[in-house]
Amino acid sequence: MDLQELLATLCPPLGPAGFEDEARDAVAAFLKPLVRRIEVDRLGNLQAWLGPEGGPRVMLDAHLDECGLMVQRVEKEGFLRVAPLGGVDQRILPGSWVVLQPRPGARVEGVIGLAPPHVSEKNDKDKSVPWDQTFVDIGAAGEEEVRALGIQTGTPGVLELGMGRLGGRCFRARNLDDRAGCAALCALAQRLAGQPPPVEVALNFSVGEELGLRGATTAAYGLKPDLALCLEATVGDTPGLNAGRQPSHLGQGPAITVADGRIVVPRRLVESLERAAKKAGVACQRKLPPYGGTDAGAIHLSRAGVPTCIVAVPCRYIHTPASLLNLDDLAATVELSHAWLQDVEELL
Repeated sequence: MDLQELLATLCPPLGPAGFEDEARDAVAAFLKPLVRRIEVDRLGNLQAWLGPEGGPRVMLDAHLDECGLMVQRVEKEGFLRVAPLGGVDQRILPGSWVVLQPRPGARVEGVIGLAPPHVSEKNDKDKSVPWDQTFVDIGAAGEEEVRALGIQTGTPGVLELGMGRLGGRCFRARNLDDRAGCAALCALAQRLAGQPPPVEVALNFSVGEELGLRGATTAAYGLKPDLALCLEATVGDTPGLNAGRQPSHLGQGPAITVADGRIVVPRRLVESLERAAKKAGVACQRKLPPYGGTDAGAIHLSRAGVPTCIVAVPCRYIHTPASLLNLDDLAATVELSHAWLQDVEELL
């Protein structure tokens, strides 16, 4: 399965933070024939093992969850008031297509409405709509019809815009943060299944990253790794921003984190990733600090500490349903990570 096919498999399942069941099942189905052991821990993290048992253990992490929303209450007229799950930007809400998930496997579609300019107050026309004024319309005639669909307080959902190729080498989907990392980690597992790593590798697909790195916090404690690498998506170049606010650029290879809002990566690990990129013959770039934060922020503080580094796929427009990546950057992320693992014993 090539990377585009892998993205087309992993992106459609819903996985709003705290409700990652469908996404976890899709990853597990792909991994099962490739790994020697696979399980789900008590918090919902999916974990799989490759390589020899015992000895040093390297944790490879990507997060399953995506930003979304949750039904706060159902109004008698059938409209749904909602609250955010993770860092959804309220500026993009009006006019968005919503997919709600009353239960795993179920779908109810809706739209986020907005009063047209003809009837809006003059002072409201240039303002973003706050969450407490946002509503989802599923076309229901009233509260009873909504509840008959299984929708109630706590029902999760996502903003959707479809997915597919864009231009020559780009791919768009609502949740490349972090299904891009999940796809890279799955592709890496496929490579390692035919060429076992020199040390034990624990793959962790974490839950709740968008709600404060929750899954990675408990996973790292349980796995007790000696070293860790997070595969992520990061902010790509965006027109109109000055150079100091564009952490990475599409088409220039994976972005290596030096520091972000939660971690300063040890210099030796940053340099090891850059050596791996050179060995693999792929371009890489350093992500501009100090923007963002990843599961590495939790993993590196686990127990007595875990040396942790981060490689990210540059993605434009993350935390919106229009996120966009370059497939060559994603492929280079897999190649870099694979080359890094071949020499990982030097770092342990």
